[in-house]
Amino acid sequence: MPKKNNLKINPLGGLVEPNVLAIFSTLCKNPTQLYHLNSLAQTAKVPVSTTSRIIVRLVQENFAEEVIVGKITLYKLAQNKKVELLKELYANNK
Repeated sequence: MPKKNNLKINPLGGLVEPNVLAIFSTLCKNPTQLYHLNSLAQTAKVPVSTTSRIIVRLVQENFAEEVIVGKITLYKLAQNKKVELLKELYANNK
């Protein structure tokens, strides 16, 4: 009897860069948490310079929000219909 392959297939694999997916999934795990750039990079296991480039794009496209506290810039997952639909798609195909 053949063994079943337990590999998980990422349906967004060819459409989304792995680092973008890592950052987005990190934000989705704790949608209300505020992340400093360094802590987001460390949690997502993505280099800080790459995280910086990606988070700017996510903020511009309204997938993430930028919160400025004094001189510190923090980031969190945006709360809108586009993000909710993408979270559902990602969660259903994990």
